[in-house]
Amino acid sequence: MLTNQKKFGIALVLTASVILIAASLVVPLGAASAVRNVLTVIGAALLAVAAPIMWRDGIRRIKEQPWRKGSLLSMRQSGFFDAVVCLLIGAAILAALGVFGLVTYNATLQKHVALAGGGAATLEEARLLPEFIEYNFNKDLNLIANAYGTFFLIAAILAVASVVCLVYMRFVSPIVRADESLQKAHKIYRVAAQYAAAIFVVLLMLFPIYWMIISSFKTSDELLATVPTLWPQQFIWQNYPEVLNRAPFARYLVNTLVTTVFMMLGELTIGVMAAYGFAKGEFKGREFMFMLVLGALMVPIQVTFVPIYVFIARLNMIDTYLGIIIPNLVSAYFVFMLRQNFMAVDNSYIEAGKVDGMGRFGTIFHVLCPMCKPTLITVSIISFINGWNSYFWPKMVTKTEASRTIAVGVQQLKNTFAGMEVSNYNEIMAGAVMAIVPIIALFLILQKYIMTGMSKAAMK
Repeated sequence: MLTNQKKFGIALVLTASVILIAASLVVPLGAASAVRNVLTVIGAALLAVAAPIMWRDGIRRIKEQPWRKGSLLSMRQSGFFDAVVCLLIGAAILAALGVFGLVTYNATLQKHVALAGGGAATLEEARLLPEFIEYNFNKDLNLIANAYGTFFLIAAILAVASVVCLVYMRFVSPIVRADESLQKAHKIYRVAAQYAAAIFVVLLMLFPIYWMIISSFKTSDELLATVPTLWPQQFIWQNYPEVLNRAPFARYLVNTLVTTVFMMLGELTIGVMAAYGFAKGEFKGREFMFMLVLGALMVPIQVTFVPIYVFIARLNMIDTYLGIIIPNLVSAYFVFMLRQNFMAVDNSYIEAGKVDGMGRFGTIFHVLCPMCKPTLITVSIISFINGWNSYFWPKMVTKTEASRTIAVGVQQLKNTFAGMEVSNYNEIMAGAVMAIVPIIALFLILQKYIMTGMSKAAMK
């Protein structure tokens, strides 16, 4: 059980951590550096007060039982020690690269200074030479020489982190091992750190979406301001009606919905058939053909779009629904996912279906598909999202408003600001918000099926 003393110490440590995190954020958010200094001093003071409160019992037990004292051997037995050593090695390598970059930088600088006929020792002095051309000097610098300061900075951060970890293992870890209540306190710290890291990652990933939504309610001048604002000075609701007036968004939505649904049905139907053949079929060259399917995963559309475009053009399908749909009727990734899921189904179920008089299609649709329902739902959702967000191919194959999808339509909004003083980025943001709302709603409703299907596909 944690004593009141330990609970008070834990509260001090967590409060100090929050204050130190706030100190690291106040300057990027526009606060004065004095605020950061005050917060840093307060956080450090709280940690200094908490340390004797938390460590007193552990230090006393170490003095009573000398065998509990830390040693280099116990440090080396820790798996974390190897990670710290790797950090030190990485710091040494980065420092060596920094030294090489610094030497190269100085050699290149002296060469250009000599060509300029001067005797400058630094770049600032070299800029005073009339014959010195800084552009040519920067062009001659290699990547390491141009960023040697960054290598030194990262090496210093890794070295300091390694030293802190070694000091912790040598002096603090024995105290923690000697006090069971302190071990519980450190477990609370770990849980709090995990939550903090998870919240940070979530905020980092959601911030672009937040920025897009909040920017859709700003004016163009505020959106393009030198100092960005995290909240609109005035909400401009008119941006959304303006988007609907400037572009046929209803037509874009219909086009996107039609092409996405047909692409989803095609990928699902062909994927199920192909996956059944690769999972349960018996024919020569099955494994080789499946390897070819996997190889297709490594080929991006940017490599194959030229022959596909020529093929679609010769079929007179440019600027049509079929031109968008046909090249996207098959997905090698979905074939792989469904094949892995079908392989997990025992063959006895298929044999039972044959006994009941089912053919191949009956076995697929009445045995395999119901048993692999989560994966089928996952494939359908991912296919719908991919089709809705598809930009490159619809951009290449559509020419008029009659067949453009919503992703291409949002991009076309930037061409509709003729006569305006500044670009209509706020309206583009509003169009982007309207484009992603259906996808976000679909994901939030069906995310559990996505996770279930992904896990089942990875079981085999």
